[in-house]
Amino acid sequence: MTRWRRFERQAAPLEYWEIRQEGIRCFLRWGSDRTPGRASTTVLDDEEQARRHAVRKINDRLRKDFTEVEPPCAPAEAEAGTPVLDVIARAFGPHAPAPQYLPVDGFDQVYCRTHAAGHPMGFHEYYVLRDHGRSAVRFTVRAGSHQAGVVASFLEFLCSRRDLAFDGRSHHKVPLPSLVGSFGHALFCSPALGRACAAYPAAAARVATAFPVFDCEIGDEDAEVLVDARIHGHAALPHSHWGRSPQPVVDLRFDVQPSTYRRTQTFKVYRPTSRS
Repeated sequence: MTRWRRFERQAAPLEYWEIRQEGIRCFLRWGSDRTPGRASTTVLDDEEQARRHAVRKINDRLRKDFTEVEPPCAPAEAEAGTPVLDVIARAFGPHAPAPQYLPVDGFDQVYCRTHAAGHPMGFHEYYVLRDHGRSAVRFTVRAGSHQAGVVASFLEFLCSRRDLAFDGRSHHKVPLPSLVGSFGHALFCSPALGRACAAYPAAAARVATAFPVFDCEIGDEDAEVLVDARIHGHAALPHSHWGRSPQPVVDLRFDVQPSTYRRTQTFKVYRPTSRS
């Protein structure tokens, strides 16, 4: 299941419920014609578990008198041929200033936007475009750890591999030919895993993520669910902070007691006290 499936219950108000499975993730949206919609994402251990989870959810809606209908055109489908930076600019609406992405000197189809560079939480946002701008690889660097030479070294590596995150695999951990700052590896994440543009649904499926890592931070054979937890979960890897010290994996378990309603999950985390 890659497209949204929509179910409605004819009541007052009319209720709707939508689901989409992508790899190990199930996305839900629900609401009514009188209330704002809500959404959630569930990450499962593997694609088969995600498929079964989606089937259970659908059967539950059918038992509650929901009927499947043809979904409206999704924003991602309507904007499929539009360059991703244009999609992001449009999302700000006519009354807000559009973000300014400036070309990076010396690099083809690479653009950068600086967010509050003088602020402790400021950062630089880079897009390495591909497919005539219709997709991209994104990474961010905190302003406090941004060094032009280090970023340029990573961009040289990334530009020669800008297709890697779109080969159908969830992620790649790749040795760097030479150190980028203190980092020896790069992690490439598919759009679903990286969630680089989750705030822009019309472009989210076309923007992958890449950033440098230490060898001890991501295992060579880690499953997608573990990498997801490592970069998005509790005490997640601060991958925008390029001045960090290595954050090795120290705990392989986040305990959830088995029951008929909840499953046992395994996550990769590091000690929060070691976070820079």
